[in-house]
Amino acid sequence: MKGAEPFELSAPGDTAVLLIHGFTSSAYSMRELGEKLQAAGFNVKGILLPGHGTTPEDLEKTPWEEWYCAVESLYLNLTKNFKKIIVCGQSMGGCLAMYLASFYPVNGVIAIASGLKLSDKKLWMLPLVKYFIRFIPKLNGPDVKNPEAKLREVHYPVMPVRSVMQLQKFLIRLKSRMPAITAPALFIHAIDDHTFGYQNMEVLYNSVSSSVKKKITLDNSYHIATLDYDKAIVQNEAIAFIRSL
Repeated sequence: MKGAEPFELSAPGDTAVLLIHGFTSSAYSMRELGEKLQAAGFNVKGILLPGHGTTPEDLEKTPWEEWYCAVESLYLNLTKNFKKIIVCGQSMGGCLAMYLASFYPVNGVIAIASGLKLSDKKLWMLPLVKYFIRFIPKLNGPDVKNPEAKLREVHYPVMPVRSVMQLQKFLIRLKSRMPAITAPALFIHAIDDHTFGYQNMEVLYNSVSSSVKKKITLDNSYHIATLDYDKAIVQNEAIAFIRSL
């Protein structure tokens, strides 16, 4: 998919930021944030998760462990060249960042629009429908309030049922690992997030063992905050957080 590609942005210094996109999204959703981080003096690596940026059929056959292993591998490569590494993700990407932070001594973790519980109340039906429904269409498109940004997002127009179930399995695993997170943590969430409800931020904040942690509320965005009306707040808060470490 054009625009979905992973990216690397270099800057002087020994700090690197690993950016992780969300479920059915692509590296495109993290690129502008990455450019702002680079301009602030940080090296940036934007990953394209396995099964993403190609076809929904590829995602359908990708277990959640492959998403995490790709993040872990990239993180370990960054440790060879940089002294300070911050992991930052949006939605499922933030969940992967937190999962990584529960195992490794990252210098900071940023979770944007992440959570442990998805908002869709029909998810309980997935084990029943997976045998005769493969894909769920995104009838309203990506969850972005800004209509122009909504059109530009590079994503799959459908969600594989089996992949949503993989995401649910991963979130259960993440929940058990949350107390192991001790790195400084920044949580950013929009009040009107329709994918991971706003209450998720409080749950995440209270679940980590970090002595340094902060919550930021967005008033004029939906789920994909890095592309939405409040994107400048996301960028500025991320930069300030990383500089404070």
